[in-house]
Amino acid sequence: MKWEGKFKGETTTAFPHNLKEVYKTDKDVIRSSPFGNTLTLDFAKAAIEGNNLGGGAVTDFLTINCASTDYVGHKYGPNSIEIEDVYLRLDKELGAFYKYLDQKLGKGNYLVFLTADHGAAHAINFMKEYKMPAEFLELKKITTSLNDALKAQFGAEKIVLSNTNYQINFNKKVIKEQKLDYDAIKKASLKFLKDVPELQFVIDVENIGAEPIPQVIREMTINGYNNKRSGAIQLIPYPAWFEGGYGGTGTTHGTWNPHDTHIPLVWMGWGIKPGKSNREVYMTDIAPTVAALLRIQMPNGAIGKPITEVTQ
Repeated sequence: MKWEGKFKGETTTAFPHNLKEVYKTDKDVIRSSPFGNTLTLDFAKAAIEGNNLGGGAVTDFLTINCASTDYVGHKYGPNSIEIEDVYLRLDKELGAFYKYLDQKLGKGNYLVFLTADHGAAHAINFMKEYKMPAEFLELKKITTSLNDALKAQFGAEKIVLSNTNYQINFNKKVIKEQKLDYDAIKKASLKFLKDVPELQFVIDVENIGAEPIPQVIREMTINGYNNKRSGAIQLIPYPAWFEGGYGGTGTTHGTWNPHDTHIPLVWMGWGIKPGKSNREVYMTDIAPTVAALLRIQMPNGAIGKPITEVTQ
């Protein structure tokens, strides 16, 4: 499909791919194939064997990141044969891994939680093909235009330091050295950005309580804010608009929308009763839930709550 990426040397995106041939010139191909997960689970088994995990008197904790789903998803999008292939293979390999744990530790003697750190949008050109309003958001161009406007008004170069994770970061060193009015710069930036047609909301994070935005977006913005690391202005593009270029192929993640933030959470094994729930829970609830199952204090920075469907 025209919205799917290609490996180096390929002339078509068609499945299957000759990975042996691609590997000759691109060793990173393992990462963007199902076999990155295969190797990761092999390393996990080696870690269990080498460290005798589960063989002592205290609880051992092993985290595994099967990240090839991410790289394949970025390259081809969630509607591709490639992403279907990587998940079918991962399902089979996880089944084999759990059988290994059954034999090594005994069925019901280990606890598993399985989740993700994000979802992903459909590929932009896939959405266009099916008449869904969507487009790439060119943040670099927006940042350049904003800097030009600020220079014309305040007489300084590169007042905006960066635009990362849809956040405007001001160059406070330049502002301080040239004795510029920070509040006036921010006000001018907000006015400029609110006229950008691809942006649904532009948020002054320090004054977020006064912003007329949906409560769910307000809460997510606050939860993701760190005054030592985050930008002063949060940009919220329209649904199906997201940052990228990709030459018109592939997809990404990073927005508040359900396709990015609605992810699975599966519990299995020790102390878990069969069942399912459609109740909304959060990634921050996982550590308190594990702590509750182990009957220990939750981590000192935890802000979540135990998931009662799992612990009762």
